[in-house]
Amino acid sequence: MTLALENVSYSYKTKYQTVQAVKDASCRFEQGNFYAIVGKSGSGKSTLLSLAAGLEAPGSGKVTADGENIGRMDQDGYRRDTVSVIYQNYNLFPLLTVMENVMYPLALKKIPKKEAADRAAKALEKVGLDGTFHKRLPAMLSGGEQQRTAIARTLACGSKVILADEPTGNLDGENSKNILRLLANLAREENCCVVVVTHDLSIAAAADVVYRMDSGRIEMIPAVQVGLWP
Repeated sequence: MTLALENVSYSYKTKYQTVQAVKDASCRFEQGNFYAIVGKSGSGKSTLLSLAAGLEAPGSGKVTADGENIGRMDQDGYRRDTVSVIYQNYNLFPLLTVMENVMYPLALKKIPKKEAADRAAKALEKVGLDGTFHKRLPAMLSGGEQQRTAIARTLACGSKVILADEPTGNLDGENSKNILRLLANLAREENCCVVVVTHDLSIAAAADVVYRMDSGRIEMIPAVQVGLWP
């Protein structure tokens, strides 16, 4: 799977002005690689991720998955089968258990309940959450455990493109390291394409490829420059 943005621009209107959040951006993301997108707040990083996820449509240019314009695909199917998004605030359903949260997207795919439960249990085991966690509600988990649950949900879905928006933003140093390790393993051991928007230099330094955004424009930067941004 190759996800590409080709000369993509996107703008939106506020009460007082039109903001061009992404300007003529071109970049490529491929399976088996771990990518970081860095830049100042307001530089367009999260908007770029939303465009890649099909949550927003570009004003010009196109986003493609294996060469096919995602704007011509079934959007629900694209986000259900191809792309998963991991958020800073975890986006778990508060009244569903850990197991139910991980199984939820599988139910949308009409996966039989037993198979869904097996896939969810295996995914939770991979992120270090054993059976003692399965019946807990999100409020009973630490921040790191909630983010692991969100990652397990992605694993269970089998998505080959994983987009993460500040996934360690609410976590302490040790939990951040654990989440970084899990995301890197998704790319290098599960052959996923993992793209992380981050302010965390340790994540950027561990990435295979680093892009920097500035005022809506994107460029690839050498690893030796990672510590020099913004």
